[in-house]
Amino acid sequence: MTAALSGSTSGKGRSFSEQVDLGSDISKAKGQALYYLKFRPRSSAEMDGYLRRKGFEPHIREEVLDWLRELKYIDDLQFARDWIQNRTRTNPMGERRLIQELREKGLPKEVIQEAVEEFRNSVDERELALKAAAGRVRVYAGNDTETAKRKLAAYLLRRGFSSGDVRNAVEQVLREEQEEHLN
Repeated sequence: MTAALSGSTSGKGRSFSEQVDLGSDISKAKGQALYYLKFRPRSSAEMDGYLRRKGFEPHIREEVLDWLRELKYIDDLQFARDWIQNRTRTNPMGERRLIQELREKGLPKEVIQEAVEEFRNSVDERELALKAAAGRVRVYAGNDTETAKRKLAAYLLRRGFSSGDVRNAVEQVLREEQEEHLN
């Protein structure tokens, strides 16, 4: 009988049954990780948190994260780029809000900075603020001009746009709205 099968230690000081349990836990963790990725891409921190909540030990979580990175199932920079692109397309918001959301996803500061720099170079945030304002201005149509201006500005600021872009977008959209009503 070999030393590993007899229960004595081998390799990293683990018995055969401990090695089998470890392999089993890693397989379970990989299965859980793949299941979690079915719904949408995840950041490394989101995946680590998920596996932690599922009760997996740190060394197992790290091994699974390494495996997912090797397979390119998890890539924090690509995740950040995709998140920004999706938010820009479906739910326009400014740089400040995007940074906040990426932080909430647990992304490293360097990854966020790189993805946001690409965002700055590829998107005109002023146009994005204008698009968001145009989509929202009708909600405030029943209000007087000052109230509509205040509410629309607050909405855009909550969406993370700079005060200069907000001021520009609010003035332009309300001016166009007034011209439309005059015609």
